[in-house]
Amino acid sequence: MPVSTNPLYVTVQRALALALADGRFKPGEALPGEKSLAQEHGVSIGTLRAAVDGLVAEGMLIRQQGRGTFVAAHDQARLRFYFFHIVLQDAEKEGYPDVGLVSFTQIKADAEVAQKLNVAKGAAVFHIRNRVGLLSANVAVDDIFLSCAKFVGLTEARIRNRPSTLYELYQSNFGHTVVRSSERLRAVACAVSHARLLGVAAGAPMLEIRRQAVAYDGEPVEWRVSTVNTDDHEYAHELGK
Repeated sequence: MPVSTNPLYVTVQRALALALADGRFKPGEALPGEKSLAQEHGVSIGTLRAAVDGLVAEGMLIRQQGRGTFVAAHDQARLRFYFFHIVLQDAEKEGYPDVGLVSFTQIKADAEVAQKLNVAKGAAVFHIRNRVGLLSANVAVDDIFLSCAKFVGLTEARIRNRPSTLYELYQSNFGHTVVRSSERLRAVACAVSHARLLGVAAGAPMLEIRRQAVAYDGEPVEWRVSTVNTDDHEYAHELGK
């Protein structure tokens, strides 16, 4: 067996990530004590802490002052401050996004969607379109794509009647916890279909946010393309938050 050249803490970090992916530690659950985990992996407390630090930085774990370290779980506050980055220009984050379902359909994945979801081109995927409001203003249209194979039993009714966020629905009903995402931003002209929903002219300049959200094991959970009206709003994200 080849000898690993990775620092020891990286090996422990990967082992903990696999335990999270396998469901050994549930969303919202506290990790066992440092001493117990260090003994289990045969490492020092310092090495164990470095491994946990890496998972906190990746969004898989969350430290709560005075309480301990917990497995990432989704609630309204976490979505608001961790995954949603649209604010009034020159303002702080305030208010929760108001999300309204526009349409729910099943389509065949084109080349881009297939690549982003790690499925075959032509595979069945769900396409969810939401209108997103903030402080009574319509600010974005989200086009969300999910693999039908990963979300067996998902229906329009389950989306409309969910008690919390989509990410919480993915987690609690389908066992897919989004722990991190990668985003790319670019300027686009507003499509006719999106212009109607945002109350702007077709072709108006928009900000497009393309996000791939992944689970503990690095597998894609969701591909999302957000079209954002920046007349009065902007993208705001602080590194490390």
